[in-house]
Amino acid sequence: MSASGEILSTSSGGRYPLKCITVRPVRLELRRRFPIVGRLKNRGSARGVAAAVPVLAGFVWLRPERLAASPVITPDVSAEGHRALDVFWYTTVATGVSFALVCLALAVLLVRYRAGRSRKAAYETGTGKGAALATLALAGLVFVVIDLNLVRMSKRDISEYLFNFPGGPGVVRVEVMPQQWAWNVRYPGPDGAFNDGDDVVALNVLRVPVGRPVMLNLKSKDVVHAFFVPNLRLKHDANPGLVTRSWFTVTKPGSYEIVCSQVCGWAHYLMKGTLIAMPESEWKAWLAEAEADAARRFDAADREQLWGWEWVP
Repeated sequence: MSASGEILSTSSGGRYPLKCITVRPVRLELRRRFPIVGRLKNRGSARGVAAAVPVLAGFVWLRPERLAASPVITPDVSAEGHRALDVFWYTTVATGVSFALVCLALAVLLVRYRAGRSRKAAYETGTGKGAALATLALAGLVFVVIDLNLVRMSKRDISEYLFNFPGGPGVVRVEVMPQQWAWNVRYPGPDGAFNDGDDVVALNVLRVPVGRPVMLNLKSKDVVHAFFVPNLRLKHDANPGLVTRSWFTVTKPGSYEIVCSQVCGWAHYLMKGTLIAMPESEWKAWLAEAEADAARRFDAADREQLWGWEWVP
């Protein structure tokens, strides 16, 4: 068969047409321009190394400041939201470096131990003592450097933030009861107690002051829901029959989306709410007006208004 693709004759006198352009000229040109292509006899492994190049380039280009400036990424407006981003970037960089080292080792071994006349291939089962020790050493290195550090970061965030619930008169307390498919919100009235006639109740809107910690009590009315505010990097489950707790502090005024991140039924996609972060003075003025309006509207005979529960600190 010629490189140009003309009709050739077989030893038995038969003839066959070459119906496609051969790749030999292309391969020869690649070997001329890139000598390493000629050294990689295992074309499948060569393609694997080549495919890893754009992935590694992406890791180099995608730096934290580029991601933060991207219009696709929701801005972080929480005092503690950076903790989630820290874990994300540590995991991304650690796994990216590990992947780069594996690709580098693969490329070196492919070139160094390529097939040739002076080298015979040897079959290795990988069950020997040396292979077992090398595997255990690499696994132990990954466990110590990556996994244990993730455990350390998680324990730090749990003790410093997640379960370090704020207390005192400066904390805004809110009960949130999700249901199919809405968010019920309840604030205590002037007496500070929940589930009585002076409570402020809202639907699908949660108003909070900027700069003050907000403590949430979550309990579902029907199925499992999840209170998720992407701008706060906050996601917490709300279960039926069980009060769960979470908290946050908003640093910038604005309007932010509340969504349910647990599939809770056929209209799950409609379950949206709004978190409105307001300056302290505006929030206090709104709360005073809402409390007065709640006192006027309260109907003791309407028991459905009293869906709240005793506060869990």
